[in-house]
Amino acid sequence: MQELLFLGLFVVALAIGWFLGRREAIKVGFMLQPHGSAIDRQYFIGLNYLLNEQPDEAIETFIRALEVNPETVETHIAIGKLFCQRGDVERAIKVHQNLLARPSLSAQQADRVQLELARDYLAVGMHNRAERLLEELGGSSSSLRGEALGDLVTVYEQQRDWAQASQIGSRLLRERPGFAVTQAHYCCELADEALRNRDSNLALGHLHAALKVDPGSTRAMLMLADLEERQGHTRAVLKLLQRIADESPDFVPQILPLARRCADNGDLDLSAYLDRVLERPEPPMLQTVLARSGQLEKQEGVASAQRFLLGWVQRQPSIGGTLGLVNLQLRRAAEAEQGGTQVLRQLLESLQQQRPQYRCESCGFAGQKLYWQCPTCHGWSTIRPLKGYEVV
Repeated sequence: MQELLFLGLFVVALAIGWFLGRREAIKVGFMLQPHGSAIDRQYFIGLNYLLNEQPDEAIETFIRALEVNPETVETHIAIGKLFCQRGDVERAIKVHQNLLARPSLSAQQADRVQLELARDYLAVGMHNRAERLLEELGGSSSSLRGEALGDLVTVYEQQRDWAQASQIGSRLLRERPGFAVTQAHYCCELADEALRNRDSNLALGHLHAALKVDPGSTRAMLMLADLEERQGHTRAVLKLLQRIADESPDFVPQILPLARRCADNGDLDLSAYLDRVLERPEPPMLQTVLARSGQLEKQEGVASAQRFLLGWVQRQPSIGGTLGLVNLQLRRAAEAEQGGTQVLRQLLESLQQQRPQYRCESCGFAGQKLYWQCPTCHGWSTIRPLKGYEVV
């Protein structure tokens, strides 16, 4: 079915291109007779191949029949793209190379062909050739400059060459301001590399650069808070904790271990910090609710923690919340009364372990681990913690 669709689109594209090319040739006096020309014969030979289920021969014949002139260049480009999408990249390269060699192309047409040829090279892993073409386009004043830089930065991202990706990304930002989110992640990747090499100062510089590019970068704030703690900068840590609570409350569970350490050192009122998050209009993460319940248990006892958690679970039912209530009940019940409740806890734990904790808002990928770049669609900052009601 896909093969038939490809051939159908191909024939339509060629027919349009053949008609435009023929009309242009007549207009400039190249074709003196509108019928019976060599182009006509080649076209009908191609149709004959197609009807006899010889698609490769038909395609070659059609390409020979289709003259290259300013009005048919787009048709040739479309043919090459169809070859590439079909998986016949070598033939796509041949079509685009043949076009690029034509001196009659306008500058805009030549740039378009060069971009498509670079993408052909990328499709077969010929990165060096693709990079040269894309770098040339990216350094020009072409209207395709942004597309070329976008493809080039993707190449370096796939190679995990974060330094080159960041360098090209800074140029791409001038073309696409929305690229700031991705550029901030490149800075965070460079910070990760610096931390692995035990260069805290370099990592600090990359993280500040990330926040300069994207002030709302949650990943940069989380990493910077950990790094500032290692360096003993308590005031900076507390400031970042408050920023995360205000700007990225869904990621407060990621920073809870650090918040607890600050509380243990007497630098942070953890209960007030959690209340600040819970008072926000949007529903909080369950882990934040459970953390506040744990604080209440320490300060006022199990019964108070139970009442608090029950109120949240009634408003926002969840397996994790119910499991938290069961655990509190077990701590209140006498040992002889714990048998049935223990079984219930085991069942809830089993259900909780099967439930994904994160989901990509772009492609729907779900898993137990937080990825800053989706493993499926490769989008940056598209994976978010799951929260809300659970229907079981």
